[in-house]
Amino acid sequence: MYRCTSALQTMLHVLLILMSYILSCNAFLDSSQLVPPLATDQYRWTRRYAIKITGNGPKADFLESLDHPYNLNTHNPTRSNLLQKLVEYGSTPGGSNLSKPGKTFPSVAEGSWKVVYAPHMTTFANLLKGEFEVQYNLKNGGTMSSHARYRFPVFSLWGYLSVSGTYGTVNDHVCRVDFNEAWVRSFDNDSFVSGPYPDIDSVPASLWKELIRKIGNAMFIEPFAVFPIAYLDSELIIFDFELFGTRICARKE
Repeated sequence: MYRCTSALQTMLHVLLILMSYILSCNAFLDSSQLVPPLATDQYRWTRRYAIKITGNGPKADFLESLDHPYNLNTHNPTRSNLLQKLVEYGSTPGGSNLSKPGKTFPSVAEGSWKVVYAPHMTTFANLLKGEFEVQYNLKNGGTMSSHARYRFPVFSLWGYLSVSGTYGTVNDHVCRVDFNEAWVRSFDNDSFVSGPYPDIDSVPASLWKELIRKIGNAMFIEPFAVFPIAYLDSELIIFDFELFGTRICARKE
C-alpha cells in the first residue's frame, strides 16, 4: 500500500510541474483581474488597463509593481502591460535592451536567476491552490541547472523538480536550452530544510529515479528548447515561450 501511494505521489509530482510549464493563462483571465479606471496624472492608459508611472522608467515601473522582487509573482493585467512596455522601450534606440540578445546572453548569463513573472505558472498553481518558485543556475561554459520548488498542500505534495543541461545561442535574437536530466526531491511537509538534490548523481538509486529520468527525456523536445529573447540587460531577461504564447521574466540575484 505504501509503495502504491508513493508511486502515485511521484507521478503527480512530475505531472503537476510539467503541466505548469505548458499551460497558458489567457483562458483563465476574469474581470476581477482588471485594474479599475483611475483618472490622475500618475497613471497611463494602455488598452483597457491603467498603469502606474513612477517616472523612473519602464524597468523600474515593472520591478516596483512586484510584490516579491526575487520570487514568482501572481499574474495580473497591470504587470503584463508593464512588462510589454519594458519590451517596447528596450527595442527603441537608447533603450536598455542589450543588442543582439541571443548572442549577448552567454556573456551575462553566469549566476543565479529567479523567475519573477510567468503567468502560466501562477495561473495553474492558483487553480490547484498551490505555488511555485523557480531558479536557474547558469555556469560559465554553457552548463546549467534549474530547480522548481512546488507546494500543493491539497494533494500533500511538497518538493523540487530539477533539470540540468546546457544553454547557448541560436541567432541574434534566440537562445536555446537543452535539458538532458530530470529528477525530483519530495518532502512530507513544507519545511524544505534539505533543499533540492544539486545534480542527478546526488539522487539515491531507485526505480522512480529512472522513471522520472525517462519521462523528462521524453519531454525534452525541440519546441521546448528554443526561446526568443524579448528583452535582456545585465540583470533581467524576458523570453518568449512561443509554443504556448506566454512570456517569462527572470531576474539575476
